[in-house]
Amino acid sequence: MLFLGIETSTSWGSLALAEGDRVLAEWDLNLSQTHSERLLPGLAHMFVSTGIDINQIDVITVAIGPGSFTGLRIGLTTAKALALATAKPIVGIPTLDVLAENVLTFPALVCPALDARKGEIFAAFYRKEIPGRSRRVSEYLSLRPEALLERMEEPTLFLGDGALLYRDRLLSRSSQEICFAPLEYNYPRATALCRLAQHKYAVEGGDRARDLRALYVRASDAELSRTKKQRP
Repeated sequence: MLFLGIETSTSWGSLALAEGDRVLAEWDLNLSQTHSERLLPGLAHMFVSTGIDINQIDVITVAIGPGSFTGLRIGLTTAKALALATAKPIVGIPTLDVLAENVLTFPALVCPALDARKGEIFAAFYRKEIPGRSRRVSEYLSLRPEALLERMEEPTLFLGDGALLYRDRLLSRSSQEICFAPLEYNYPRATALCRLAQHKYAVEGGDRARDLRALYVRASDAELSRTKKQRP
């Protein structure tokens, strides 16, 4: 089955076409342009380059967050529109799960961490007991780096733009041994998204496009503002 992957949770945009264990194309770009400016041109370029038509896609998969509120809305809206227009099934995968897949195996904890702004990170803890398989052992979190360190009880491998941003703080304040993944491991990739989606689709089938929602973990500024105004 041919999967189209769309990942727009961070400033790193990633698209991929994958069929079984074959990656047919992957498009990654980390520039100042917004996803609204480069997502559709990126899709068009990938389809033209591979000679694949959107109607040949069997399943559309999209990263649902946490991450940039705007980026997630753009990615989800595009993926859902394509799924509805072509009557193709859609599969949503949490972004931290996708990022964790960059690490093949590690003997202790793996912690993908994304910049959540406002001095916080989105993060979760995983175990990589079987190469290529991740087992999440915490909830999805939105918290300050110091609060994350308080939850660590063993050596941990960090990756992600949040880990890069707070590297020095994590190193100086951790009571546990920590290390950081290589540079190329720090961004969620649509190829990993497709691989996770293949497994989920085989086991659970697709999600309903109209029901698929972003995993924000914390409320957006707009939601917080509305809540504040509604208080007596």
